[in-house]
Amino acid sequence: MKFRTRVILVVVASSVIPLALVGLWLTNSAVRSGDQFLQDRLDGALEATVSLVGTRWIQLRSDLLFFGEDAGVQQALQASPGAAQPLDLRDLEQRFRDLDSGVLRLEIRTLAAEPVWTFGSRDAQAGSGSRTATALGYDAIWQELPIYGKISGERIGVLQVAMAPSAFLPPQQLPAITAGMVVALEGPDGRVPTAAPFDASVLAAERFEWAGDEWVTARHRLNSPALSVVIAATLGPFMGSFEETARRGALVLLAVAILALLATVLLTSRLTRSLRDLAEAAVAVAEGDLDRTVPGTTRDEVGAVGNAFNSMTKKPRRTLEQLAGRESLASVGEFAAGLAHEVRNPLTAVQIDLQFVESQLPPDSPLLEPQAKAIAEIRRLDSTVRDALRVARSGRIKALAIDLRVPLRAAVEAARPVLAERGAILAVDLPPTESRMVGDPDALEQLFLNLLLNAAQALDGGGCVGVELSKDEDDFCVAIRDEGVGMSDEVRERAFEPLFSTHGRGTGLGLPISRRIVVAHGGEVRVESVQGEGTTIEVVLPRGWTRAGLRVGDRP
Repeated sequence: MKFRTRVILVVVASSVIPLALVGLWLTNSAVRSGDQFLQDRLDGALEATVSLVGTRWIQLRSDLLFFGEDAGVQQALQASPGAAQPLDLRDLEQRFRDLDSGVLRLEIRTLAAEPVWTFGSRDAQAGSGSRTATALGYDAIWQELPIYGKISGERIGVLQVAMAPSAFLPPQQLPAITAGMVVALEGPDGRVPTAAPFDASVLAAERFEWAGDEWVTARHRLNSPALSVVIAATLGPFMGSFEETARRGALVLLAVAILALLATVLLTSRLTRSLRDLAEAAVAVAEGDLDRTVPGTTRDEVGAVGNAFNSMTKKPRRTLEQLAGRESLASVGEFAAGLAHEVRNPLTAVQIDLQFVESQLPPDSPLLEPQAKAIAEIRRLDSTVRDALRVARSGRIKALAIDLRVPLRAAVEAARPVLAERGAILAVDLPPTESRMVGDPDALEQLFLNLLLNAAQALDGGGCVGVELSKDEDDFCVAIRDEGVGMSDEVRERAFEPLFSTHGRGTGLGLPISRRIVVAHGGEVRVESVQGEGTTIEVVLPRGWTRAGLRVGDRP
């Protein structure tokens, strides 16, 4: 499995799947919240309805008991069987008419359940204006009340009453009930005499389905009156808003999950591309391509690894370049040794011939002086070639206490003819006091001469070459400046490479040998150059300690 695939799977497992689970939980929570909200509304409506039924029953019960306390009713119920006197029913009928209109039928019975009088739909004596349940469109809710004797206090009969639901729940006094709710009263026989949009028998269950909708019921049973209050409501109107909110939340979470997945795909593509570049570069380096690098385009850990990889490959390249340079120097040393041998042999022969000519000249000959100068220059040239060759090949110097101005002046005098030929102006600024240090005068003269000759070659038809010697507490600094063509960055970086030269006549050995002489003295070389303006080379040499371990004034 690819690394990118593994990362995507990790993101899916750690983000997308949890988001999906959160969306599912939110949906279920919304459904549960809607259900609980509806149940709370049902309970509130049920409590208000039960309170209204209880209040209405207290009033109805009081009126009905007063009906049973009528003197004629008391006398008829307490008389011996068969001895009941005919009663004037006009007063009782008027009392029946004065009762609540929800009272449909009223029966007075003895303790043996024998009917004594009936008022209402089945009372022939009540006339055509009596109340009927059928006329009102309701079935009756039957309630039974005991009748007690006023004197004895004992139970003497029963009052059975058939009432419409409106007797308990007057339409004008119904509590505020949310639209979509249905209120029903269930009598003691389990019947529900209430008009409803569904079969009343389904109200016996806590939840039921009707016409494709789910309904929820809430029930409260009363002992007085003996009935149950039932309220039912459909979940649809209540759950709609909750389900819509849940759907929106789920869609938002789905969109977030998709965006997270797309962002992961894009980011992993970039990440894996960086890793792929790093892997390809590592393979190329393993196959020998040390110039291969990784572009450092990011600042994260992968970019840090790429930068470390570039630094790691840069060191072997530098090491190989140094080894190549050393190999070139070794070759140069061998070449210089052969060249010095070829040069010194003719010089020796010339010196011997000049000495022979000198021995043949008369003591007063005017040729003796130039003859002696020629022999001295040949000796100096032989010493310079020998010492420069020794420094170039071994990196060793002769540790002598010297005045740095001496080899610097000698180099300036040796370079004057070349500078004059180039039409250059030479400006020399040396301190008036001694500049004491430990070094090899011949090697230092060769060093400064090489730098001056390079400055002369950089001039293009005149200009100025400046030589300045300065010192501080620890070091001497010899600065050689020219107003030549200058060097590019690439040329400046390769200036000290063996056999590298920008002039067709150059050998590419002057600056490498010069730097080797400076390093042998424990110093350093600094190069500053601007194309079209000129070049400044600063040679920094220590005043006190040297690599030879001597101080100024010590005997070598």
